[in-house]
Amino acid sequence: MKYVRFIVLLIIFIGIVVFITKNGAKEYTEENKVLRNGVVLEGTVSDIKRSDNHSFGILTVDVLHSTIKEFSKKSKQGIYPYQIRDKKAEIYLPIYIERQIGDHIQLISDRQIIYYKGKNTKDEGEVYIITNPSDVDFVKENSIFNTH
Repeated sequence: MKYVRFIVLLIIFIGIVVFITKNGAKEYTEENKVLRNGVVLEGTVSDIKRSDNHSFGILTVDVLHSTIKEFSKKSKQGIYPYQIRDKKAEIYLPIYIERQIGDHIQLISDRQIIYYKGKNTKDEGEVYIITNPSDVDFVKENSIFNTH
């Protein structure tokens, strides 16, 4: 009898986990659909600001090439992971210790990806709508554009 109770509780728990995971992934996908907007930018990192929240930060980039001259749209769900204005851009995302001033980056918004090429590293990361309140506040307080 004890085993039956345990098995029923385990099945209910697994069902709840699957339901929450499925709904969370669906929400994440819906939030980030707005990133399919044709924005591609390439440039060199000129400044790095890191918050105390899970390595989140701001990469300031000197833009070498971009498909759009200016970009500072707002999103209902949070903030876009980048802004572009007058050959300067900011990218908002987790910044790992390997990132350095002088790294070359390429951001492809449609694919939600950013490529890094540094002196000793070459890798990629993900860009997404920023929804964490402390990350949004960090951008508001530290952006060179200050329009959020």
